[in-house]
Amino acid sequence: MEKNWRDYCLDPGIVLPGNRAVLLRGGAEAFGAMEELILSARRRLLLEFYAFADDAVGRRFGALLASRAAAGVEVYLIYDAVGSLLTDRDFFRDLARAGVRVGEFHPVVPWKPYWNWGRRDHRKLICADGTVALVGGFNLSERDAPKSLGGAGWKDAQARVTGPVAAEIERLFWGSWLACGKVPPVRSAPAPAAGSAHAAVLSATGFRQARSIRRAYRHAIDAARERISVTNAYFLPDRIIRKCLMRAARRGVDVRIITPGKTDHPYVRWASWAMFPRMMSSGIRLYEWQGEILHSKTAVIDGVWSSVGSHNLDHRSLHYNLELNINVFDGDFGADMEALFTNDLAGCREVTYGECRARPFVQKAASSALYLMRSWL
Repeated sequence: MEKNWRDYCLDPGIVLPGNRAVLLRGGAEAFGAMEELILSARRRLLLEFYAFADDAVGRRFGALLASRAAAGVEVYLIYDAVGSLLTDRDFFRDLARAGVRVGEFHPVVPWKPYWNWGRRDHRKLICADGTVALVGGFNLSERDAPKSLGGAGWKDAQARVTGPVAAEIERLFWGSWLACGKVPPVRSAPAPAAGSAHAAVLSATGFRQARSIRRAYRHAIDAARERISVTNAYFLPDRIIRKCLMRAARRGVDVRIITPGKTDHPYVRWASWAMFPRMMSSGIRLYEWQGEILHSKTAVIDGVWSSVGSHNLDHRSLHYNLELNINVFDGDFGADMEALFTNDLAGCREVTYGECRARPFVQKAASSALYLMRSWL
């Protein structure tokens, strides 16, 4: 039976036709594309990053932004106050003096009433001229950058989208800019069609949109007929998503999930292991990536529905963070996503049910305790 992308889409009304989407499979491709997009901007350049570091990679990109501002391009940068906490504020002041318009999201002011440490801008995006955008999980730092740039070579992915969906990303950027206490300029005209792919921008920006990404995941999982392939850096899904995945496996869908073997937040990995036995008993296959730290947040279902962005399947992304994912409904893009997942499996080891059951009691107890505290991880 031919698959219709509308079957996998919760709200076809937000899907925009006429886009081109290209999967960037790792740091070398993604950081090259980011530099290229910055240099190609002619009128307006928007960047929104959780972490913008004052290291060799951050300074490299800072110099690029300053050069574009000097060339007359309107450059806007939003960084998160906690994600960029270790970056000297003189770094951003120097960018502002160079002509870059800089906004700090949710500054660290704990003495103010109703201040919330957990409310963070976790997005990672660049948009040029309202027509081309990059969305994924890479921050601008040495740890995210490929080893060819002197980075740690974290594993992640990114999507390059051209067309009307890029204008929607720009619109959402201005909402974040306003949240930084800044006044948005006059918005750009809609972007012209650039391809045949249907795509939607899903965001977590506040109470009404907080669960939109989760709802889209749930609908697509429930619609799955053949394959669900998920790669997620901090895999602590809520009960609803976990049960959806288990139901899919029980009805014969091939559900495979890649999680990190090495991680910058080991307590999340330990908490995830508390879920593994029950998930595996339903038929889900779980793998741990054996390379450098896994930071990806991607999924592809039946080669029709694909998701790339900043949203982790955890409590923090669901309830606190500003997040942004691109959902692409396109067979060619879906085929690239499935090929990437299959290739990544070669760098993983499969976690077995027996391995989970044979863990020492202390490890099981620690995993269970951390899982109970997953709302704070």
